[in-house]
This record gives sequence, structure tokens and C-alpha cells, in this order.
Amino acid sequence: MEITDRESNFQIIKDFSSNLISSFSGDMFSFALGLMLLNATGLPLSFGLSMIIMPVVNLVGLIPVGNLIDSHRHKPILLTNLSIRIVALIIYALVIDQFHGTGKIIPTILFLLVNYATVSVSNSGYNASVHELVNMAHIQKLNSLSQSAMSFATIFSPVVAASFYAIIGFEAFIEFELFANICALLILLSMRFHYRPVSSDNKQTNRDDSQMAVFKQGIHYIASEPFLKYLIVGASIINLLYPVVNVGLPFMIVHQLHADNQTLGILNSMTALGMLIGNLLITVMPEIKQLTKMLVTFFFTLTISVIALGVILNPTLSRLSLQLFGSIATFIIGFSLSFLNTPIGIYLQKTVPTSLIGRVSATLITANMTSIPIGTILFTVLFQVFPNSLNFIFAGIAFTVFSLYLGYLLVKVKPNPEFTAANAEIKK
Repeated sequence: MEITDRESNFQIIKDFSSNLISSFSGDMFSFALGLMLLNATGLPLSFGLSMIIMPVVNLVGLIPVGNLIDSHRHKPILLTNLSIRIVALIIYALVIDQFHGTGKIIPTILFLLVNYATVSVSNSGYNASVHELVNMAHIQKLNSLSQSAMSFATIFSPVVAASFYAIIGFEAFIEFELFANICALLILLSMRFHYRPVSSDNKQTNRDDSQMAVFKQGIHYIASEPFLKYLIVGASIINLLYPVVNVGLPFMIVHQLHADNQTLGILNSMTALGMLIGNLLITVMPEIKQLTKMLVTFFFTLTISVIALGVILNPTLSRLSLQLFGSIATFIIGFSLSFLNTPIGIYLQKTVPTSLIGRVSATLITANMTSIPIGTILFTVLFQVFPNSLNFIFAGIAFTVFSLYLGYLLVKVKPNPEFTAANAEIKK
């Protein structure tokens, strides 16, 4: 049954509302959780637990999650998954006060393991079900609005959490997160999934094969699609090199330039604002047809902005100049990231076969999540050994060289013809 434009628009409203509620409450809860652990333990690791646990969970769950998404209907999986998260939150709320000091790390780690397992299933399941919620003409709008909701949460949730933490305490954040998850569950219940039939041969093959054999079908598909393969490699390299900003920006501003926390907050907010505006722009843009040109353009925009940030972060600039020029550079970085991440997701959902999209999506997410901690460790060491802004410049130059080669490969192989065909059908 064809999904109408009217139904697609209603589904987009529901999905955007769910994403906004979940992202905003989730980011506030994560920030409050870090503050609670920091106050209880005094350990700087308090804010880094997520960075360690998330990629480990994604890596361990890569095969079972991808296979699960591709072998079952998505709505029951997402409903069950969200219910498990709600139960985990309730248990965590009941037991956390029974632990004191560094002992609070134990239930927190156990909760985060369950939480990020559900996040992994949710992310892959969502990517696989987009085409079941809206028609082809609305996939771009749904993706960009979902990313906009997450960018909005990134900008404002830490401010709200920091403002209210001392007043309402950590328990209130747990209650708010629980309420938000229940709201998201109710919205999900109201959404209609239009399932596409899966051939009986494919079902029988998946039932008879081992977990590894089933997952390898997704890997073989990626290997057989050069454009998709290069996109995944490109996304992984972005996540490997981007920690130069996450690690280097606070290090340079606070420790090297001795600027205030307000300056750091402004520059971090401008990155998220750039992502928000970029995704909102994608929402109102015509359907993407020149995908290769767009990706290559913003790969270079990103690299130039990182190099420019390295030039800007020097002691000769006044605080006002640092805030002004630094804001421009970080805004462009965020803007470029939106025009890289969202189109890649759109391409995935428009071209990958329904029976494989869970495994392909899980592979992409795991590759990205694994690259982030590696990049974080790499640039932490580099800034410790060479504490100056040249790290930004050299990272930007290395990324530029990679972008040249990746751009050459993308132009050479071109996107899957199904992507062009899908856009042609939309235009018609």
C-alpha cells in the first residue's frame, strides 16, 4: 500500500516530536549523570564513561543487532526496546541511592550497558524503518528534521541541565527522563509502519544460516557497492579526525589561551547551531540529486574550517576576536557536518534493500562509534605532547589529502543508479 503525502507529513510530525523529546531529555540526563558522578567520586572519568561504554556496546552488538533488525518487524522491536530502557531507568532510580561515593559507578555502568544496547537497537531500527513511515519524497525531510531535533537538544540541554541541577537534584532528572521515554513510547504506538513483504526464500536462508553467515550478507553487499563502501570509510575518517575539535578546543581555550569558559561555551554552541541550521536548510531544499558534488564540496569545507580554527587559536587574538572568528569557524564546521551526515543517511535508506538495511546501518553506526574513541585517544596524546594549535592545522591538512582521494573515488564510481532513479521518480 502506497504511503500518501498526508500520512507521511503526520508521521514526520510524530517522529520529530519523539526525537526532540528523547534527545532533549536524554542529553539533559547524561549531563546530570556526569555531574552526579563527579560530585560523588571526584573522578574526571565521570563524564567519560559514555565515551568508553558506547563503542564497546556497539561493537559487541554489531552482528546480533543487525541480524535482529533485518529478520523481524521493526515496530515490535522498537517498542520492546524502549520498554526495556524504561524498566532499566526504574531499576536504576530505585537502587542508585543505595550506593555511595565511588560505589555509584557500579550501578551506573550496568545501567549504561543496558541503555546503550537499547540505543544501538533503536538507531539501527530507526534507520531501517524510515521507508516504512514515509514515502520516498519525504525521506529527506524526515532525516533532516530528526537531525535538527538532535542538534537543538545539543545546544540547549546542557544549559538547562546545568541551571536546574543544583535546584532539583539528580532524582528529578531520572523522573524527567522516565516521563520522556513513556511519551516517546506512546508516540511510537500511534505510528503506522508499512511493511514490505520479505520473500520466503530470504526468511528460510536467514533461519538456516548462523548469525555470522547472515551478517556477512550485509558485508558482502557493502563490498559489492563501491560508492556505499567509500561513504562508510569517509564517515569513519570524519569521526576519527573530528575529536581534534572535541579534545583540542577546550584544551587550547582553557589551558593554552587562558580564555574564560564563556568563550568555550560560545564556540561549542556555534558548532551545534551550524548543524541545526544546516539540517533545517536540507529540510526545505529540493531532493538531493548531485550527491557526489555535495559530499566532496563539504568534505573540503570541513577541512578548511578545521585548518582555519587552528590559525585562529593563537595568543595574539583578543578575546572578542577569538569569539567572533572562532564562532564563524565552528559554525561552518557544524554546517558542513550536517551536509555530510544527513545525505549519507538518506542515500542509505533510498538504495539499500529492505532485507539488508539493518545490517548495513549497524555496520555504519559501529564504524563511526568505534572511530570516535580512537580519535579521542589519538588527539589527547597529541595535545599532551605538542600542546599547540598546529594539531588543528596538521589534522586539517591530513583530512584534505584524504578528501582529495575520497573525492576522486566517489566521482569515479558514482552513486547507485537506484538513488538517481528514486529522485527521478520523485520529480515525476
